[in-house]
Amino acid sequence: MKNYEKKSLLTTIALFFIPLLILASIVLYMYQVDKIKDIEQNILYKMKDYTFDFKGDEFSLDIVQDDKQKKLFKIYHCEEGLCAYFQIPTTGPYLLKVIYDKKKYEKVYQDFLIKIFKFSIIVSFSLLFLSVGFAMYSLRPMKEALRLLEDFLKDLIHDLNTPATSILLNSKLLRRRGDFEEIERIELSAKSISSLYKNLELITPNEMAKSEDVSLEELVNAKIEILHKLYPKIKFNKNMGNLIIKSNKNALDRIIDNLLTNACKYNKKNGEVSISTNNQKLIIEDTGIGIKDVKKVFQRYYKENDTGLGIGMSIVKQLCDILDININITSVIDKGTKIELSFK
Repeated sequence: MKNYEKKSLLTTIALFFIPLLILASIVLYMYQVDKIKDIEQNILYKMKDYTFDFKGDEFSLDIVQDDKQKKLFKIYHCEEGLCAYFQIPTTGPYLLKVIYDKKKYEKVYQDFLIKIFKFSIIVSFSLLFLSVGFAMYSLRPMKEALRLLEDFLKDLIHDLNTPATSILLNSKLLRRRGDFEEIERIELSAKSISSLYKNLELITPNEMAKSEDVSLEELVNAKIEILHKLYPKIKFNKNMGNLIIKSNKNALDRIIDNLLTNACKYNKKNGEVSISTNNQKLIIEDTGIGIKDVKKVFQRYYKENDTGLGIGMSIVKQLCDILDININITSVIDKGTKIELSFK
């Protein structure tokens, strides 16, 4: 199950489960209050029966002064436990106080709470199981639609690769007949299409082998060569050591391609892009327009302007997670963005 599917499933389960749990809790609370009253009322009737023959040791007795505050045949919570007052068949101002021991009442109360707790656990798991079932059922149409969209995207990616490759091959053949500026433009455009194709190909990346020795400087140099032609007014400052990383070359190429392309695309006129290495870090800085919301930049389809598809940085983040690369972004509006890739 993909991350967005897990997130949707968990959110839907929560939307079903939490309201049902709150409703069940209210019902259980009302049941508890009502049941406690029934238990106390049952004890009161036993007290009344006890006053007829005084048999058994379930209750204890006391004689107390009568006053208007003590109502007959009513349960009171007193220091000794549960108490009730009954009329004595005498002319004196006294009442018979029947006492249900506090420890006995606490045991009855605790036994009841344990039953309620066990029942609430069963109800909670039942509601959770029901919520999972509802969530999976409600997400089924969306999952099917996403599957169809992914199948369409795969077909589109496959069809996109053929003309891009054909343009590149034919532009190289034309170069043999003569080196024209127009041919170079066609070739650069074809490479841009090829870069987009590679991004779309990695829109749902899986596990990747990290068994290649990759020179970051070689990848950066190859990309700068292309970007310098696409963005001739951008100045590239490079201060890189010979940093070799044990990783996946194609994935690293995609990461660097997206980051450097964005650094140029969203830069100011006559701006600069600086690339440097420090220990196990690759640092890319630009003098561009900056990022308004750094926290959202890795969200798929998130865009702060009308250009682009909003998938490049999402792919970068997914590839970094797969390759165990820590990516950190700091940005200031109208001053620029700094991106650090930390390799383990």
